[in-house]
Amino acid sequence: MALPARLTATLGQHPDHLTEEDLQRAIDSQIPESVDLDWKKDFYQGTDAGKKELAKDVSAMANTAGGMVVIGVDDGKKDHAHDLAPSELIPGRGEEWIRSVLANWIQPVVPNVGVRPVKSTVHAGKIYWILTVPPSTQAPHAVAAPGNDYNFRVHVRHGTTTRTLAESEIAQRYRDRFQAASDDVDRLREVADAGRRYLKDFLTRTVEGSSPPVTYSPAWVSLAAVPAVRGTYPLATRADRDEAFSRFEDLACHGVTLNARPPYPPLVGRRQVRFEGSPTGQLHQDGSFYAARAIDLHNNRRDADGPHQMSQRAFEVDLVTLVQAAAAWAAETGAVGDLMLSAALHRYDGRDNLVQLVVTESVFQHGPALPLPTAPAQTTGDLAAIVTDKREAVVVAWTLAADLLADMGAHQPHILTSDGDILTDRLNDGFRHQLTGWPV
Repeated sequence: MALPARLTATLGQHPDHLTEEDLQRAIDSQIPESVDLDWKKDFYQGTDAGKKELAKDVSAMANTAGGMVVIGVDDGKKDHAHDLAPSELIPGRGEEWIRSVLANWIQPVVPNVGVRPVKSTVHAGKIYWILTVPPSTQAPHAVAAPGNDYNFRVHVRHGTTTRTLAESEIAQRYRDRFQAASDDVDRLREVADAGRRYLKDFLTRTVEGSSPPVTYSPAWVSLAAVPAVRGTYPLATRADRDEAFSRFEDLACHGVTLNARPPYPPLVGRRQVRFEGSPTGQLHQDGSFYAARAIDLHNNRRDADGPHQMSQRAFEVDLVTLVQAAAAWAAETGAVGDLMLSAALHRYDGRDNLVQLVVTESVFQHGPALPLPTAPAQTTGDLAAIVTDKREAVVVAWTLAADLLADMGAHQPHILTSDGDILTDRLNDGFRHQLTGWPV
């Protein structure tokens, strides 16, 4: 979860790992409240007023820079950590109650709020609550009682307090949101265009008189991705890039296949690390991603003058793998929120040969032979969901594959399903062996 780096530096520990000992050190150091840190002595009341207060505190963090609300630390009315004040767990008012209040009292719902109880070892039977709130791309988030959509308030953090925005300020926040969405589209196009130029340079490059790679791999599937809330990963030195490459190589081993593992060695790029081969790609320091894999494209063995044949199953499996790799890199940089993705098919040999999809070696997808589609397929997914749930990655890949395959005359993907499954019974042994990260 991307939280202000200042919090980790101030508390000496990432908020996700805070213990009672860390809270005591905060008291000893008299760490003050700030725009991203709120100490609260008492747990929220179960009344409408208490629910509204909880919604206000969380939405204000999301509407500002993100941050953390710690329940069980008294500020002594001095705006700094003053004393431990854990509370007893109230029946019916635990994590589920907190999430229910946030879901019903905030519009739109603040995504990816962390809710974590911390047991007290000093005060037996009592707990603290730590609420972590990432900055939100869906701000402004308004607080309103359930069923009362016409009486709402938008709150932000202002120093150590919370204030209500005026109408003109709310209007500006909406303009900022729409501009951010436009910026994401522009950034995605920038990442995709830069990736394609890099791929083309690699494919057409001749080394020591050898044939360029495009001779053997003329067609590629690519995926570009941009997180809504950008991350940050140091990529300014060779040591930085070596570390990032090694980390991504490890992350790529946890996909449904190993096909996203980057070829060695890591290569230099401005604020990025690059790699060449299959896949060829660029990892950007803000969590953006581009990678491409060669498509299994070959001549028709029965008709040398006929359309080229493309393995649909290999294409679908590779797309899932690339989606997982893009999400893993974005999360590694600390990015959160939605992940905007764009998938495309390309030929780099200058030919416009028609292509026919091959489902198996003996069965063809119905439909005419067509050129590879020129328009990319785009979708948006929940970054955290893709990282933690392989089925969510399949759903996202299915959406991208369905659009690209429709342009090639296929009604739908063959092995991916819209509810997140991979139909392994439609794969031969060779493909099943590739699925190192999926039960077969």
